[in-house]
Amino acid sequence: MSNFTDSDLLKLDEQYAVAGVPFHARPLGAAAEILGERFAMSMGGNPLVEEICDAYARLIPEVNYTWPGMGTGIVASLDRVRKVTVGVAYGACHLSVDRGLGFSTHEEWAAWCRQDRLIADRSAFAFADMYDMVYGIDQVKSERECEAVAYWALAAEQLKLVAESLSQSGAISSPVLQPICLTVELAMKGTLLDLGIAEKNLRSYGHDLNELCEDMTSRCRHRDDSLLSYFLSRFPNYVADRYRETQLSRIDVIDLALSAQFVAASAVRRISGVDLALQMEADGWGPRAELFCGVSM
Repeated sequence: MSNFTDSDLLKLDEQYAVAGVPFHARPLGAAAEILGERFAMSMGGNPLVEEICDAYARLIPEVNYTWPGMGTGIVASLDRVRKVTVGVAYGACHLSVDRGLGFSTHEEWAAWCRQDRLIADRSAFAFADMYDMVYGIDQVKSERECEAVAYWALAAEQLKLVAESLSQSGAISSPVLQPICLTVELAMKGTLLDLGIAEKNLRSYGHDLNELCEDMTSRCRHRDDSLLSYFLSRFPNYVADRYRETQLSRIDVIDLALSAQFVAASAVRRISGVDLALQMEADGWGPRAELFCGVSM
């Protein structure tokens, strides 16, 4: 029999809100607090745990869709944008692009891609980029103290803002260009920091994305470098453009967002060694440049 009320849950939620507990962590926290020593999960656990969690989700639906996973990325099918929460992997596991992007079946992913092989291949590389970025950050963080991680984490948060904006809107708002450009700037500055540039000297780059790219690639070569230069050459001057409406189309802005995700991933993977994109190229997708260079993303 239930030994809690909606009022009990709402009071706990108020406490969690003041304490800054993330939404996704609150239901189990409430169950543990209400049940005390009777709290038990998994096989043979206390069925009241699930009952409390279900009731919590009914009252506070945000707990169902704010789980952060390992991080957030974006994928596109023409002008449709999907926000992707990268899952948490334990031990050895098989990765499939469709499940990684949050689709229930391969057929559902194919339909979203309009049965277009090019769109599907590009979405596969978008998945590789988001994976390499979030798992690369985690890899470096687990191995050593690294000041760059703070910059990379901020870049990942900027990308999350982009994903939420583009996936929830049908038109383009000029301010979304700011987090797109900041994703790139912060990621490359983090990598330069790890490559030996003093943090105080990072200010000298200002917001010049091309200069950041040139210095990063000269200090640490990578197969991505020619594509980095190609993508960044199309980025706007986001300092000069911040006070006027963009003339870019929605597809143009989505292209920039996917490019930013690629640049950020490349900045991280040249340090972390986490490189799903390389594995995908070897497994049959072929060189990435053949899909992107000279063609709208």
